[in-house]
Amino acid sequence: MIQRQLILALLFTTQAGVCVHAQQPTAFLSKHCYECHDADSKEGGLDLTSLQLELSSADNFARWVKIHDRIAAGEMPPKDQPRPPVADKDATTTWLKQSLIAAEKAARQTEPRTGMRRLTRAEYENTIRDLFDMPGIALRNDLPADGSAHGFDKNSDALDISHVNLTKYLAAADHTLNLAIATQPQPPTSKTQRISLASQYIIRVVLQGGDCVLLKNKQPDPNFPPPGDQGHIGGLGPHGAMETYSNESTVGVFRHENESFNPYFLEFATIYPGRYRIRASFWSFGWDKGKVVPARGTEAARLSAVQLTSNGRGGGHPSYVLGYYDAPPNNEKVHEFVIWLNVKETIGFNAASLAPVVNYTRKGRAMAFTGPGIASDWLDVEGPLHDVWPPHSHQLLFGDLPLAEFKTRRTERHPPAEAKVAPAGSHRHSQSSRSDCRNVDRPQRTATRRCRSTAGGVSSQGVSASGCGRGAQGLRRQGGRAASSRRRL
Repeated sequence: MIQRQLILALLFTTQAGVCVHAQQPTAFLSKHCYECHDADSKEGGLDLTSLQLELSSADNFARWVKIHDRIAAGEMPPKDQPRPPVADKDATTTWLKQSLIAAEKAARQTEPRTGMRRLTRAEYENTIRDLFDMPGIALRNDLPADGSAHGFDKNSDALDISHVNLTKYLAAADHTLNLAIATQPQPPTSKTQRISLASQYIIRVVLQGGDCVLLKNKQPDPNFPPPGDQGHIGGLGPHGAMETYSNESTVGVFRHENESFNPYFLEFATIYPGRYRIRASFWSFGWDKGKVVPARGTEAARLSAVQLTSNGRGGGHPSYVLGYYDAPPNNEKVHEFVIWLNVKETIGFNAASLAPVVNYTRKGRAMAFTGPGIASDWLDVEGPLHDVWPPHSHQLLFGDLPLAEFKTRRTERHPPAEAKVAPAGSHRHSQSSRSDCRNVDRPQRTATRRCRSTAGGVSSQGVSASGCGRGAQGLRRQGGRAASSRRRL
């Protein structure tokens, strides 16, 4: 009861604070406005003699705003009427302006500028990342798209909530908890893996066509000469057997990423979500018909986090950019950074600053091409990285509770006894079936005999010999069918 009274008191106090009463500028209005806008004339439907300056009302506020604007613009009094002194007009409009502003400020102090709304999916994802110290956890794409109103997606009019939103947000919360909670007493083992861009099948195919080349000591790899008019004999098989693609050669790329060419470092895919340290070596070079020449300048290589879908084959998987990294001319540069990777994510590469080039359709392929290229020496992935264990997300939920194996008590249980059921087709089953058939047939034979004994002419009961004969004949037919059924059984 006290809580209800307190809420009502606050409510009424707030409403009283919004109401703004001001003294009406009667002198100016009576001298210049009442002649046309009193209770008798009421031109334009406006009676200034009865209009109160009560600015807490939205309609009343709008009327006084219009009066202020018409006086300030010189539209009122009309131009055919004597003009009021400038000092009087300025004093009246200034006073009205201050009163209107004060009323609007008082109303905004107690009312929100925008309605209460839910978080957008981007805000929800960022909040979860900050709260659980899991930068990079992917939640946004699993949530319904946000609406927009007046060109903004953070407007409360567009951010409604339905059972679909609730279901998806709860599923995202479950996914977050699954990643936040540690399920083993020791952290996953951190490993370092060095990957060559040539580990991907599409790169090996493109090497055959001349859109990429293998380099050794900043020169064409003698074990894999750049393709010219003739491609490599035998395709990918012989070079794979000779381990041409795994001899730590640098991959020089001339071709920009497109819908049919998506270079990935596919020897790596995340098993444990978490932080990983990435180190990559890039440099740029010039290419002149089979020779490495000085580069035109620093190029830009792009690395992306690629979310592998299905079995991970092919290209075009969803991705987001990690950054653009310098590839200085003819001199490698190692870039190092730490990122968060989710399950089944790998690293994608793109020669971002190069123009789209296709050499596999060019006569002479790489041996006829002149232009810039970006070289990828290697990429190292180290992780998952854990500075503490259990991780901060786990400690946020459970504090200092120790991690221990959950052991269930083993109780000896016996399965319920199964009733013995005779299998179908057994001797007992067939014997009972034959007896059932004999029992069914017995009433029919009795009825036949009864009908024969009465066929001698019981006229007092209204039964004729011919009728009984037809009935007996029908019963004999039924008996024949029963006998045939018995034989089948």
